[in-house]
Amino acid sequence: MPTVLSPTIYFRRNLGKTLPMAFVVMLAITLVASVVTIVHSIDLTVYTLYGYNRYLTGLTPRNTLTIDDAQVSRIKKLPELGFLFPSHSYSTRVKTIFGKMVFPLFGLDAPGREMLLQRCGLHIVQGRMVVDGAPEAVMSDDVARNLGLKLGDVVCEPKSEDAYAPVPVRLVGLLRGPVWLGLTSRALADTYSPLSWSGYLAFAPTRDPEAERRLDDAIEHVVEPGQVRIWRYSGLLKETQSSLSNLYLILNIVIAIIVFAISFVCGLLSNIYFTQRLPEIATLAAIGYPRGQLLRRALGETFLLCLFGWAMGSVVTCAGLVALREIALKPRGLLLNPIDPGAYAFTLPLPIAITVFALVTLGVRLSRLDPVSIIERRG
Repeated sequence: MPTVLSPTIYFRRNLGKTLPMAFVVMLAITLVASVVTIVHSIDLTVYTLYGYNRYLTGLTPRNTLTIDDAQVSRIKKLPELGFLFPSHSYSTRVKTIFGKMVFPLFGLDAPGREMLLQRCGLHIVQGRMVVDGAPEAVMSDDVARNLGLKLGDVVCEPKSEDAYAPVPVRLVGLLRGPVWLGLTSRALADTYSPLSWSGYLAFAPTRDPEAERRLDDAIEHVVEPGQVRIWRYSGLLKETQSSLSNLYLILNIVIAIIVFAISFVCGLLSNIYFTQRLPEIATLAAIGYPRGQLLRRALGETFLLCLFGWAMGSVVTCAGLVALREIALKPRGLLLNPIDPGAYAFTLPLPIAITVFALVTLGVRLSRLDPVSIIERRG
């Protein structure tokens, strides 16, 4: 049986008075989690769009069309190197929530295409692989959806500003896997674009990301930076974090303002409810219940209220984001993770701040409480 100091008694007897505060907490959780999830979709898009970089090291020439043979010879001698494939590529642009981004169509020979698919964990789900020398391409099905393409449509063409190729290149296969990827044949680019730059894709002997990182470091030590640009996954991480640092700073400021505002509102509501219950509190204090126990009961009520509001807010947020992803984003090839742990971690300061605010305000009210005078006034 619950005691008179049980924090659940007031909820069961005054559900209509406590639900508004729980609703405020729920809305705050939904607001914060939704905003952070949408912002995190930028990271998710970048790491999915260029996630293939985890499994390879890209090499492109600088101030020339091809990488010097001396540089290539140094790379081939590295013990950390497993495979090295020439790449002569085209590109298009995918649409994201923050604008268009370059999406490469790696021009590789058949062994290079097979290696890249294997390392990235991709497979063909519809159509077929490209034929060497033919104006054909395969790409991830999400990218095709993003670009509004289906099998047989033109991916690159001479008149396109975002997806140029000297001849129309048609989509013949769709890929599926954890990252986005586009492939065509190197012979195609060699034939029709001999005056565009070509590079290499280097792979470690195994799929182990640490082996690839060691290969990154080894290549960096043997090539001339002025002649070869190295595309490595750590560089992608660093560039993304640097580019988004100001955005996250603004996000943190906005969340701090929201936390303060909601904590203030909930603190005022707690004080209003406390004032409405002064006769009850005064009676308990007058018959001998220590004020510390009364404060603990008030904090328990606030904690349960925040816990209920946080749980309901998380459920509502997840359901809303799933609906948003399926209805608005997925058909357009846009990414969103409705159960992003980082987004829900951002909501934790809210219940903590509300509880601390209640502790301070109710503690001050209890310290000044005169139960006798309150009972006399009520009498």
